[in-house]
Amino acid sequence: MRRIFYYYNAHGALIFEYRDNSGRFIDRCYLYYSFREALQRFRAEFGLQRKHIELIKLY
Repeated sequence: MRRIFYYYNAHGALIFEYRDNSGRFIDRCYLYYSFREALQRFRAEFGLQRKHIELIKLY
């Protein structure tokens, strides 16, 4: 199962942490992007566009 955990830090930056069953882990910070734009950019950067991914909000 692919999962993206996301949260906003104290400075207002959006943090994505991606994990999948094969042990792959990616974390990335986006500043000055809306949630939708940041998610689209994250998926495009790592080749995750047409894959089912569960979004989970932390904190």
